[in-house]
Amino acid sequence: MELDQLEHEAVTAGACLALDQWERRLGMPAEPEPGLVALLDRHTARIRAAVGSVTPVNLAAYADGFADAVSAKGWSPSAVPDWRQASWPAVHLLAVCLIARSLFS
Repeated sequence: MELDQLEHEAVTAGACLALDQWERRLGMPAEPEPGLVALLDRHTARIRAAVGSVTPVNLAAYADGFADAVSAKGWSPSAVPDWRQASWPAVHLLAVCLIARSLFS
């Protein structure tokens, strides 16, 4: 039983690390502008519906799978200097990061 708990903690820690890396890759804004907040709200609703149980592990798996799918279509992850001009995939991944951040605060 103890090993199961350690395994769960290790997987969760790995998921949290992956989500932190997405934040750094995208250049998470310290204070999103109101227009971006409204856009993120729509993305957040879609993500919550797709993920179901919102856990760090599920969010990290969703983020990586989503990034793989859009990368296969030509998108590449990079820091977003101006979120008013961000691509749809970048905003979607930012919404994943914000959901994850809400779990930890």
